Amino acid sequence: MGTKKNDSQQQLSWKKRPSEIRNYQRTLYTTADNNDYLRVDYNVKTKLVRLYVEVSEEGGSPFYSIIKDGKINIEKSVGTGRSSDFSEKFIERSDYFSTIPAKEVIKLINKNYGIGQPGRKIGQSNKKNWLDETKRRYFKPEHQAGEYGRERVGATFGVIRLIDAVDVIIGLGITGSVFYFLNFDYTAAGVAASFFGITIGLVDILFRTRAPLILKMLIFIVGGFALYLYGYFYHVFK
Repeated sequence: MGTKKNDSQQQLSWKKRPSEIRNYQRTLYTTADNNDYLRVDYNVKTKLVRLYVEVSEEGGSPFYSIIKDGKINIEKSVGTGRSSDFSEKFIERSDYFSTIPAKEVIKLINKNYGIGQPGRKIGQSNKKNWLDETKRRYFKPEHQAGEYGRERVGATFGVIRLIDAVDVIIGLGITGSVFYFLNFDYTAAGVAASFFGITIGLVDILFRTRAPLILKMLIFIVGGFALYLYGYFYHVFK
């Protein structure tokens, strides 16, 4: 079975044309024997490569990975718009991508996902090890996402970024304003703080496509709840 697979891959017919995507020079594209659509956009001068695949067994779901200076910057699902860990999509098709008829492109890919390593088989038993190795060697830390990458989705507790500090300042300002303009109403301030904590977490996930800082959310949700209880009992026993 393995020989048959290799033979079919050797028959892949890659086509070449100028890329219509900004920052890329040329495009190579083909359809594999399993009906996956494969595409590679690249810019040799800037050492930039974009791997793209439409997975036929998932109804043509599209995914892409951007490699800059030999390092993986981002993996993304086009359908959901989310950046996440889609390494397996490319690892499973490494043999196909390895047939790219352009040595300079293979060199730019820098053996990521096992592409360009003749004869290497990535089976189910060692796929996880290869994935861990790839992530360890090539993925930038979450707080150092590059120009072509964004933070990966996944809640964190202690990685504080500048935008988180700005969010905290805005949240405190909103809570303080509600408290002041509603005649020092602790209950209203507590509701405002809790609502802000939940909202800013959703903004991080849905609009910024980045990991929400749980600590930031808890500051406002727990703090708001405490203010609400204080205001409630204050009015009851006043």
